[in-house]
Formats: sequence, structure tokens, C-alpha cells
Amino acid sequence: RNDPMTPLPILLIHSAAAWAPDAPRYWPKYGGSRQVRLLDGAWRYGFIDGWDSGFDSMNASFRPSDGATPNMTSVPSCMDVVAGGAGGYLGPRGVGLFRTSFRSPAAGSAVRLQFQSCSFYCRVWVNGREVGDHLAGGYVAFALDVPADALSPDGGGENELFVLADNRFNATTAPMHTGGDFWHYGGITRSVELHAVPEAGPLLWRAHVVPSSSAVEAEQPDGAPAAVDISLVLSGVEGGREELKGQGELGGKEESGGAVGGSPRCGGGAACPAPVYYFSLAFDGGEAVARNGTASGGTVRLEGVPVPDAKPWSPDAPHLHTLTVSMGGQSVTERFGLRRFGVDKATARLTLNGEVAKLVGWNHHTQWPVTAASPTDEQLDADIALLRKGGANLVRGAHYPHDPRWLDRLDEAGILFWSETLGPAVSVANTKDWAFFMVHQKRQLSEMIDNAINHAAVFAWGWFNEGPSDHPEACPAYGACSALARARDPTRFTTWADDHKTSGACYEHASLVAFNDYPGWYSSKSPRVWDGFAAAVAEGTTASGRHTVGKPMMISETGAGGVYEWGDNATASKWTLQYQSAVIGEDVDVALANDRISGISLWHFYDFKVDNCGSTWPCHGRPGQENGTHCTYDHPPPTTFEELRRLGPPNCTAIAPTFRPGGTNHKGVLDFWRRPKPAFAMVAAKYRAARGRPTASESAIIVQ
Repeated sequence: RNDPMTPLPILLIHSAAAWAPDAPRYWPKYGGSRQVRLLDGAWRYGFIDGWDSGFDSMNASFRPSDGATPNMTSVPSCMDVVAGGAGGYLGPRGVGLFRTSFRSPAAGSAVRLQFQSCSFYCRVWVNGREVGDHLAGGYVAFALDVPADALSPDGGGENELFVLADNRFNATTAPMHTGGDFWHYGGITRSVELHAVPEAGPLLWRAHVVPSSSAVEAEQPDGAPAAVDISLVLSGVEGGREELKGQGELGGKEESGGAVGGSPRCGGGAACPAPVYYFSLAFDGGEAVARNGTASGGTVRLEGVPVPDAKPWSPDAPHLHTLTVSMGGQSVTERFGLRRFGVDKATARLTLNGEVAKLVGWNHHTQWPVTAASPTDEQLDADIALLRKGGANLVRGAHYPHDPRWLDRLDEAGILFWSETLGPAVSVANTKDWAFFMVHQKRQLSEMIDNAINHAAVFAWGWFNEGPSDHPEACPAYGACSALARARDPTRFTTWADDHKTSGACYEHASLVAFNDYPGWYSSKSPRVWDGFAAAVAEGTTASGRHTVGKPMMISETGAGGVYEWGDNATASKWTLQYQSAVIGEDVDVALANDRISGISLWHFYDFKVDNCGSTWPCHGRPGQENGTHCTYDHPPPTTFEELRRLGPPNCTAIAPTFRPGGTNHKGVLDFWRRPKPAFAMVAAKYRAARGRPTASESAIIVQ
């Protein structure tokens, strides 16, 4: 199949939402004295190469003046992308050193830095003073506070920001990066934000908005909600400001961050009366209504606030509302959707706005040609368009929290999203390590919820992909994650993708049961095996017993591999596109026909780069899957968009059909360069038919 890249007839228009030139191009929006700007752009850069260079990223005596940054790089970007992100090429592991400058917003004011991601381990200094680090996974957003006395004393003065990013697998610096069958990208891979902090009074950090009366495990009213519960997240206390602390001593270093305010103390150490905060709420740009409330734990909570002219969100009509909160001259505008997830009592099927739903779609990593894990807006738009063309109403975010720009587009497109923490290959020992690993796992989960809770598309919080759920001693860790997620947000399902299936012992902690299996690919089993799995969940015959009864079940992973260029084989042997289509087609048919299965997310949407050495990188004496294993191409993989336009995607002319041929997972229905395989059109037709969507409506899409 040495044909050039096949264009798809798709029109996608994504509204830029009138972003300011240096403002984040994702929600929320900020106004008034709530000054926020991106620090993205050209940064000075240096790299300490080598898995075993001997450089200690946690060395307390290290100073930014010790780090050489002789080169330039773009932020955001991936410091280990090679060959345009194509599989089979070994990217560098080491330590990236990044340096830039910013102006103080005002004399005597503190600032907050928000990193949408910094991978794997991140450590940050401002003007030579260390302000914090982050160990809770390289794919989740986190914030660090910079006190006023660390900044230039002159309003508008220059300040140096220095960031260390270590992309080496290490159980101390990167405990969440336990491995997994994909390339973990490193560096400052997403945007960096600078938030001004008011001189007096609290910082209005965020407004978390969830539909009222929408707990998935409780009795629910019929239909979609028309009111919301609002949590105003404040930093600092009235009349002053205090540095915010996170989990305390973590691995020998204290982490700053988190958006929780403290309680002021009065004479004799007694707690002061709770201050009253005055603010206003305005929905959809309408009239502002004055409100007030007291804070508990740094949060002002309002329940059952009616939304004027409420319109429900659904895959067929993804209507989105906005809420602007104004307080003390600051304003934050959040976007949200009114929808309710639940369970049908008669069938144990997943429901959306009271109606039984069948979810259909794909798993989706964050890998793109040229940019790897730091895609352009246009690349995000193109993948959303392809998902829509494929008839999807579901994406599972494999295997970590995803870019907020991606979640914005899923909200707009009406595509449900499963959001999970980083952590494939988690061990029993990890789940029993409450002093370190689980501290960071819970922090990562909380940070993921903080940053994704307002997204209408998110229907499930997940963790521990293919973890040790068959070991009862691991179940308390699953329970702790579930308890945290339910306490923070009971309106979504709690779940994980379980490859132990009926041997899973921890399902009492899930409100959605999900299985990974690959019949016809890793085994000779028929895809009809899914009928038996669904029956076991419904009848309570798994190792978790009756804890699965009455809970919805879905297929979180299944599929088969097919090499894009291997389409004209005389027989439908393994790795041919004919074989891939046959296996995937049967999987989809079973899932759509079985009324006990609430959904299916095929593995995977596109082919992607792997690193199966995982946390044992660089494979300790064995060659691994990234060390010179790429296929023979007709031309080198393009490394720039100009090369990609001029040369087109490379075509593989020879490949060894091993476990991961050419260092690539070939289970995509598109290849890495987004060229469709025959399975794409086949699955799209089945998905659209199941949803009652005409083919023509998917060829031109306008996202508002």
C-alpha cells in the first residue's frame, strides 16, 4: 500500500473563543484583576544526556547557575521526540534544563505558576530560589506559588524562571511512571501559565461546577439537570495571604501547590469567625446576581443554583453554558454542561440524562506526527474530526490525564471522555506503599479532578490500567482512589480497565466495571467471550461476587493489529489489514448486540510509538522495542510540517512481524500519520448505525 496520504473529506471549524494573544487557549477565562498569561514561546535550553549520567535531579545543592542552557527550544514541546515521533527510534533519556524570564505583575505581589504538564519529574526556581517540585506524574497539571519576596521588588521587573525536567524512569523522582506499552514523553510538554495574586484578599482560583442531584450511585430525578453545585476555590485568607502547602514532606522534598486556603487564627490561637465572601454569579453572559458565603477548607460551596434557560448536554446536542464569578475585582469564567450519568435499574446499563446509552469509540494516546505529545491546535482539530467521522461518542484517555485543549474539543463535539491517572504496570507493592507511592497517586488523582471537573464530556474517573486487581491485598488502594473521587465528584463513574476480568477481586470499589481482552489476537478465543464476561458481571460470578450486580459493564480495550502497508496479502494472515478488520468487526458486533454491554472503546484509534522496556529502561541487556527496530522506510520520517507536506508520510517497505513490529503498536484503525485502514470505515459504519446517525452528517462538522 505505497499510495500517498489519503485525504478525508472533513470540515472542522473550532471557535477560538476570542482568546487574548497571550492568554491560555483553553477554559477557563479570566478577567478584571485576575491577570493570567502564557509563558509559552522560545526558552533557553540545555540537556544532560544519558540514562546513567550520574546527575541527581533531587540534589539539594543544585542551583540554576550550575545548569548550562546554551540552546533554544520551544515551550511547550517534547525534549525526546526523534524521527517525527515515528516508532522504532530511541529517544534520549536525561535531564532537560529550561530558562526564561517574565515581568512581575506589580510591586509587592506574589504569583502562581501553573504547569499544564512537566514530565516526568519537575523542579522549579524563580530568581535562583526554589519554589517547588512535582512527582505526581508528568501528564497532570499542577500549580506552584511564588511569594512576593522571591520576585523583583520593582513592579514590572524582570524575573528568571528556571525549570528542570527529568524524563528518566526512577521510582523516587517519577513514581507514577511505572512503565506501560507506550513512549512516555518528557519536558515541558504543555503550556505554562503565570497567574497574578492580589495583594489583599484571597485569589479566586477556580469555580468548580457540577450538575445538581446527579450522583451516579443515588436516586436521580428524570431527565437532565437544570441546576448546578458550585465550589469557589480560594487561595489565601481574607486580609492576608499565606503560602499554600500540599502534601508536606514527599520523598525528602516539600511540594508547594494545590488550591486550598487556610483558616486564620485569632488571639490565643483560637479560630477566627469564618469570614464572609461577597461575589456575583452570571450565567451565559447575563445579569450578575450578588451572592455571599463562608469558606470551609478554602472553598465556598453553593448547592442547587438554577441555570437560566437551561439546555442539556448530550452527544447529539452538546450545549454548553458559562458561569462568570466576580469577586474583589477578579473574575473567572468557567464552561460546563448540564447532563446526568446514571444506571438503569432494570438492565444495569449506563444512562445519560435518564436514557439508556450505548457508548462507542476508541482509546486515544497523545501522540502526533512531528509534535509528539505537544500537538498544535490544528492537529487536535483534525483528530476530533476523524473521531466524528468514525461515528464515535466515546474516547478513553489512555493512559494519563489529557491536554485541556483536547477536553475542550471533546466537550464541543459531544464525545464522552474517560479520564484516568498515569499508572500502567502498577504493582501490588505500589498499592501497599501508603507512605510514598499512594500519597503521590492520590495527589495525581486530585490534581486530575481539579483540572477536568468542569468538562461536560468526562463521564468517568479511572486509575491503575491493568493493575493488580486480582490480589485482594491491593484492593484498599483501589478503594482509596474511589473514595477520593466520589468525595470530590459523585457525578461521574469510578472505574479502571481490568485485564484480570472475572478474576478481579476489587470491583466493590468501582461503579462501572470495565474489561480489557483481545480475543482473536492474543488468544484463539472467539469474540463471543464478551457475552460470557457480561453475564458474569450481571450475575455476580466474578471473584468480586455480588459487588458487580447492578453495575454497568463496558469493554475498555479490545482489537487487533494491522500494518498499514500490508493490505494486498493473498491470505488474511495475522498483521494483514484483512485479519485486523475481521477480528475488530466481530468485537464490535458482539458489543453492539449484547444488551448487557454499555459500551466499547477499541484499542486503538491510530498506531503509536511504544517503549515496552518501561521502568526497566534501557532494557538492561535486552534490545527492547525502540532500539533501532524501526521498519525500512521509502524515505526518512518527516521531522517538520514542511517535510510532511512535501514528502508525505513514509511507507514501510520491510518489517519484522514481532510482538511490536517496528517499535509500533499497530492496532490503530489509522496509521500513525492518520491514514485510514479498511477497519476505520467498517467500524465507522457500525458505530453510526448503532447511534442512528446518517453517514452524510459526519462528512462536514462545525464545532461551535
